[in-house]
Amino acid sequence: MAQVEGRKVLVCITGGIAAYKVVQVARSLAQMGIDVRVVMTASAERFVGAQTFAAVTGNPVATAIFGAEADAPHVELARDADLAVVAPATANALAKMALGFADDLFSAVMLTARCPVVAAPAMHAEMWEHPATAAHVRTLEARGVTMVGPDSGALSSGDFGPGRMAEPDAIVEAAVLALGRSRALAGRAVLVTAGGTQEPIDPVRFIGNRSSGRMGYAIAETAAARGAEVTLVSGPSQLTAGPGVDVVAVRTAEEMRTAVLKAAPACDIIIKAAAVADFRPQLSAPAKLKKAAGPPEVTLVPTTDILGELGADPGLRKPGGVLIGFAAETEPDPERLAELAVSKRRSKGADVIVANDVGSSDSGFDVPTNRAVIAGPHGVADVGLVTKQGLAAILIDLVAELVGGRQPPE
Repeated sequence: MAQVEGRKVLVCITGGIAAYKVVQVARSLAQMGIDVRVVMTASAERFVGAQTFAAVTGNPVATAIFGAEADAPHVELARDADLAVVAPATANALAKMALGFADDLFSAVMLTARCPVVAAPAMHAEMWEHPATAAHVRTLEARGVTMVGPDSGALSSGDFGPGRMAEPDAIVEAAVLALGRSRALAGRAVLVTAGGTQEPIDPVRFIGNRSSGRMGYAIAETAAARGAEVTLVSGPSQLTAGPGVDVVAVRTAEEMRTAVLKAAPACDIIIKAAAVADFRPQLSAPAKLKKAAGPPEVTLVPTTDILGELGADPGLRKPGGVLIGFAAETEPDPERLAELAVSKRRSKGADVIVANDVGSSDSGFDVPTNRAVIAGPHGVADVGLVTKQGLAAILIDLVAELVGGRQPPE
């Protein structure tokens, strides 16, 4: 079991009849030595009194955004938490979380929180199956929220079906697992590359690709959420990195190479997720090329293979570090994708290669999902079609396993 004593968990209780079960969740977490703080909505108090949770946690319960002792209770509660558990997570609560509402203490806390979140949905079957709820759940899962349940069973209306809140033991188990994962990379320095590069033809034109940088940004943010110190070397992107990520902006493949080689010796983990151009114009015109002059002759020359360079020369990296690369392929067949991943892992000298199909309409560039195969030291795993955030979580779990047996630097 993960070391959880002294960690801070925020338990947020919203207005469902299953709120009475959350008393056991709060009690179990507190008995593990966790500092449990409880936030209750006004609706939740109609099912269970705040004093009950104060008794089992030993801490006062927060119920109002106004009139509290703290000037900004939502900020203090959110910043102090190592984990937030939302149970029961009603349809209304999920909607507020997904849409970013902040009209009460609960929703303001969730909008402010930057810690991992575990949610235990509970509602009537028709509400759970409604397209709006399904969309909100997809949005939250894409942001990294862990859903526990719901189970199928007897509902408060007397009906039977999906929507019953998961049992307290399952919620506690998910919370403890999330706490362990949240610090899995504490003390580790992680370098991530993201986005495409732009190789100039002239001051206004360039050779590039359609990479948005979403995959690399998701990896960087996931690593930071697991406690790592993260440096993100990013090509041009419209994205903004989350908290705990130090961004180094670059434009060309050579600029990315310079930034990566500068940071690499101090990093325990290097994840090359950028779509770096394979070729660049041999010469870049100093002024805009005029259309009237006719099509220019552009001679292309190879760019430096940054991943291959890092893999071939261990002296460029921290001793014992982990090197991970991405391979953008237009190959939808998982078996062929696996073969390409294994071959590239060998040729690049990488510990792990993630081969990503970028030729399908639902995978790769310009979409929120990836169809990928991961080749690592323990074999090949086909992760299928997942969100970029989901793939980032899978990859960071693997990274944590690879470095788990090594002590972080003092």
